[in-house]
Amino acid sequence: MFNLDERYRGLPATREQILALHTSLNTPHVAIPGKQAGPSQAFVVGLRGGQGAAVFVYLYLSEAEDCAVYLSGRRNMTADEYRDDESEALAFVESLGFMMDDGNWRAQSAEQQDELLKTLPVFFKDPKLVPAVKARAEEKKNVTTTLGRFLAAF
Repeated sequence: MFNLDERYRGLPATREQILALHTSLNTPHVAIPGKQAGPSQAFVVGLRGGQGAAVFVYLYLSEAEDCAVYLSGRRNMTADEYRDDESEALAFVESLGFMMDDGNWRAQSAEQQDELLKTLPVFFKDPKLVPAVKARAEEKKNVTTTLGRFLAAF
């Protein structure tokens, strides 16, 4: 059973800590209690930490520039327990309407892994720091400035 944990805002990790990465192929409209509903992207991430392995479900709410992190609460898992939690996490996000793809993390080159760590919202401490969000904010600022100059010319 996966439960929302408000303490988490992201899952910053190193390449070595990541056991598995599954990403959604679609962005269904999702309503999460206490958050603005809208299109979302899902990630299922297996991480190895100081207290064992854990499986996380990270939902990125792009329009709200927010996220929701769910976890099972189990740590120090056996390999079988880890696989069970990973399967349960995938079933959970699929029940929300996500179609998931196994990112095949271990088969990717170190360069590809580093690029994903720099661009996927799941690996940022704050969803507002995601490069695409920052670029969109800068674009809005530029459009507003340009529009203001255009209107001032009349």
